[in-house]
Amino acid sequence: MTPTPSSPAEIVAFFFFGLLAAVSAFGVVAQRNPIRNAVALFVHVLSLAGLYATLSAHFLVAVQLIVYVGAVVVLFVFVIMLLGPASQSSGDGAGRFPRLLGGGAAALVGGLLALQVRGLAPERVARAESFGTLRELGAVLFDSAVLPFEIASLLLTAAVVGAFAVARGHHNKVRLTASEGEQE
Repeated sequence: MTPTPSSPAEIVAFFFFGLLAAVSAFGVVAQRNPIRNAVALFVHVLSLAGLYATLSAHFLVAVQLIVYVGAVVVLFVFVIMLLGPASQSSGDGAGRFPRLLGGGAAALVGGLLALQVRGLAPERVARAESFGTLRELGAVLFDSAVLPFEIASLLLTAAVVGAFAVARGHHNKVRLTASEGEQE
């Protein structure tokens, strides 16, 4: 595995997306308007996809865009619109201590991670040219990880069938309750 030299454009793109990710993450927690929180989250996940692209992790780019942008952020916006965009939490300050404690814990973990990353040896950071590509992921996924992959697919299929069964049972119960109300 030989390290690949990074071009100045890759370095500039990495720092741009990194700065954008940090600023948008701060925007997610600093804004009081839920719509602005969702927009900041949207920018954050897009910037993470950009970071993954600069690292040649094509699969993570696709997952980031499909799952987080395409599903999670859209779901958040849908829930916000369902509840009403003007709905805000009470400003009584009751949750100030837990927020400060959580912020301090996040800053401590972030600092420890930064120290860990800073201490990595350059030879451990070197990556292969094909690292993170779909071809490399497919080779690992269908060679040494085929059994866990198939077990995960069976568990997900069972979860979907179970969710349909629960939803169908609840739907029938609601229908029976509604028909009993009509007979009275």
